[in-house]
Amino acid sequence: MKKTYRKDLFQSVTTSKGRFVSILTLMMLGSLALVGLKVASPNMERTAEDYLRKANTLDLAVIADYGLDKEDQEELKTLQGASVEFGYMVDLTVENSEEAVRLYSKPESISTFQVTEGRLPEAEGEIVLADFWKDRYQIGQTITFVKKEEGKTLLKSQTFTITGFVQSSEMLSQKDLGSASSGNGSLAGYGVILPSQFDSDVYSIARVRYDDLKNLDAFSSDYKTKRTQHQEELQDLLADNGQKRLAGIKANGQKSLEEGKEQLQTAESNFQNGKSQIEQAESRLKTQEEQATALPEPQKSQIEGQLIKAKEELATQKENWLRQRVI
Repeated sequence: MKKTYRKDLFQSVTTSKGRFVSILTLMMLGSLALVGLKVASPNMERTAEDYLRKANTLDLAVIADYGLDKEDQEELKTLQGASVEFGYMVDLTVENSEEAVRLYSKPESISTFQVTEGRLPEAEGEIVLADFWKDRYQIGQTITFVKKEEGKTLLKSQTFTITGFVQSSEMLSQKDLGSASSGNGSLAGYGVILPSQFDSDVYSIARVRYDDLKNLDAFSSDYKTKRTQHQEELQDLLADNGQKRLAGIKANGQKSLEEGKEQLQTAESNFQNGKSQIEQAESRLKTQEEQATALPEPQKSQIEGQLIKAKEELATQKENWLRQRVI
């Protein structure tokens, strides 16, 4: 029975070799595809993990709309088992366009930018741009950013010379980079300049790297769990800082407003005093003119000459007084 079955099986293969080879090929391709799909994800994660480790990418970031003042910085420095690095960032618009670009200060050790061409900025007035802008700009070319219509620009200068192109471990996508507070509202690229190019008393961002997360796979559940725990601790630590910062800004603004009002009142008082003095001088001149008409001719001519000179001086004083009013 077995012998007959084997004979029939052999005959079915030999009589339809093409179909047999096709089925065998399909089975092999299916197996290879299955193996490829199973191996691709771990390989991609391993490649990404190596890249993130090379850049020493942050675990968490603290970004403040009103900046991180000294109190915020001191509080963040108290984090146990963590490294904290402060930096600047600002969204601006490329000149003659609506494209928004986020400029970062050059980091020291956390979330470093990987150079793909050229070099990082070493002097003021130098900048590196996102790698995917290579086809639009060249090394040595200049790029100018437009100041924001409202508020400070946070930059000491607006024009920079391109020294290279970089990749960012914080922005892995080239298409969807997120929203921006400038331009058309959608971030189109990024750049890196020296911290000294920013004109600000407070930092914009704090990058945090935790010691217990350094050796964990960034795509593992252990990493995500511990990172969430650190995030909650950080939120508790800084829970009331935003309100304090806002209250401080309002207090400083109110103080400046009161000082401005006081200066305005002083200027108004000085203006009214000047006006009163001019009116009194004009009244005295008018009285002297009336008295001069009753004097003998020699004295009358002498007094009239003095009155003309006094009128000229009064006219000059009045002109200065009016100019002060306009200012």
